[in-house]
Amino acid sequence: MAAERFIVNIVTPAHAELAIKFATKGEDKFAYGSFEFNESGHPLLPDAAAVIHCELEQAVPGGDHVILIGRVHDARTGSGKPVTWYRGDFLHLGESAA
Repeated sequence: MAAERFIVNIVTPAHAELAIKFATKGEDKFAYGSFEFNESGHPLLPDAAAVIHCELEQAVPGGDHVILIGRVHDARTGSGKPVTWYRGDFLHLGESAA
């Protein structure tokens, strides 16, 4: 919350276990995965489907979360297929949900 900039790593199916660790309370989030760090110290997944560099525009309360809205300053895509968590499983983006 104190950071002015942040990174969004879009995960692939290969990151499923890592994504679940990030969703688990009490875990050391960065003890898993093959993170690299940019010049500002932000964690990057080199094999992510996409990496988006953002500047914080707004933080909005959302239940037990805070939703960060960022202005994109840079982005790169990788070769992996992007996924998101949906209804208790990973949904491949670009595919229809059942």
